[in-house]
Amino acid sequence: MRNRILPAAAVVLAVAVLGACTPRPQGQASGTATVTVDGKDTKFQIVKCTQVEWIRTIYIGGDFAGAKVVVDQRKEPATTESVRIQNLGGFTGMYSQGDGGDASMSYSGDRFTITGTANGYKVDKPAEPASATFKIIAEC
Repeated sequence: MRNRILPAAAVVLAVAVLGACTPRPQGQASGTATVTVDGKDTKFQIVKCTQVEWIRTIYIGGDFAGAKVVVDQRKEPATTESVRIQNLGGFTGMYSQGDGGDASMSYSGDRFTITGTANGYKVDKPAEPASATFKIIAEC
């Protein structure tokens, strides 16, 4: 019996040590967010913000409809790396730094405001490329 306890204890200790060393995103549930696509506002109660080192990710809504924003805060001013819009205002698409389009960001305290243009498609005409203007206001 004693021979079984020692290896089991070693495994538990190893898992605990490795778990402590693994970087984990810090996350918090936030209050609300508003995503405006081509002038159509959608308000959300589901907002989650995570941060790993200098990269902050803001998840708004869910899998069916929402947005995901990635912000790089290494330099001042911080920059918007990408914005993914899913089924909002009749539009699905994204902005990604370096792939055309534009996005600008400002923040004050925990409030982020991201504006720009995303490329994708309109839900009613999925075969035709389209672009849409967006504005996202979220608190993290």
